[in-house]
Amino acid sequence: MRAALLLLAVGSTACVERRLHVRTDPAGAVVRVNGNEIGRSPCSWRFDHYGTVLVEVDMEGYEPQQRIQKLRIPWYQRPGADFFADVAYPGTIRDDHEVAITLVPRRRVGAGDKAALDRKCAELAERAKALRGESERP
Repeated sequence: MRAALLLLAVGSTACVERRLHVRTDPAGAVVRVNGNEIGRSPCSWRFDHYGTVLVEVDMEGYEPQQRIQKLRIPWYQRPGADFFADVAYPGTIRDDHEVAITLVPRRRVGAGDKAALDRKCAELAERAKALRGESERP
């Protein structure tokens, strides 16, 4: 009984704090992880499970950016060692992951480009009408 209480007392102070830190250049972009907004850069996201996440950043005047970020498991979180990091170690272990994204200014459409875009839009609209007509046939 005493051993269980001692283990509980020691284990109550132990933990691994996992964070993904996102920086952008310039700062201030809206940051989403797996589709959920987490704030404006620079910002951090607390996570519980390792794996792959989708980081998206968006800022007015800049092209939206996406990054697939792998959150790799450190040695002390592998089966066996994780007991000591999560329960037996008396302090907090910080596991920080970082992603830095440089934003690219949004390209302005010139007069020649605008005419080409208008033509492409008209072509796509015609193609959409044709596909809609095909789908409505019995």
